[in-house]
Amino acid sequence: MLDVTPETWNSALEAVAEEVLDEAGIAAPPVDVVHVARRLRITVAVDRSLETRGLHKRLAGSPSIFVRPDERPERLQWAVAHELGEAVAYRVCDRLSLSAEEVEPSTREQWANLLASRLLLPRQWFFEDADQLDGDVLELKSIYPTASHEAIAWRLLDLPRPTVITVFDQGQITGRRGNSGFRPPRLEQMEKHCWQDVHDRQTTHTRRRDGLQVQCWPVHEPGWKREILRTTVVEEEEWVSNV
Repeated sequence: MLDVTPETWNSALEAVAEEVLDEAGIAAPPVDVVHVARRLRITVAVDRSLETRGLHKRLAGSPSIFVRPDERPERLQWAVAHELGEAVAYRVCDRLSLSAEEVEPSTREQWANLLASRLLLPRQWFFEDADQLDGDVLELKSIYPTASHEAIAWRLLDLPRPTVITVFDQGQITGRRGNSGFRPPRLEQMEKHCWQDVHDRQTTHTRRRDGLQVQCWPVHEPGWKREILRTTVVEEEEWVSNV
């Protein structure tokens, strides 16, 4: 286990993502990570024979990324972003003064996922947009179309405000995480009611009570219903202005 605090890890990951985007000349969203990889002289190719979603390896000494075809553009973007994260993970080691041998494969995989999120949803733009839009997942999706709704929602946990994100698929919770260093409590009644309204009516809904704000967005398509719920603490001055 690496003797590195989560805060130090995160700082290094955010810095590496910003560095990569700067080298690729990306000055504003949305981020096309295929373009980013190619600007870093990393070949990106589609391989229908792949069993996994993506693969990063060197061919004739040159880095290459192979991804399996997918009808969803966001999944292809995530696959490339993940493999690009693998390709630049050594930069995280450099910033943490670690050798590659000190980093276990599971940690490197975790870094790749976190770097993928930070490449598609860069801190220098996403945090400001999320703050201005009060974390509205659908509005943020219009600014960052290469990221999935779910990736956007999970990235909101990197904002400083105490937050819990819950993802529902077909009426069942498939993910629930918070950012305050503890396991999120069971679903509150206000969360349940807000989610049920969105599930049934297929429209965005927000509820506020007792210093909490619950927002829910429908991500529905034929044959499948997904809802994303965001629960945040509302500061007293915000509470007054929103009443």
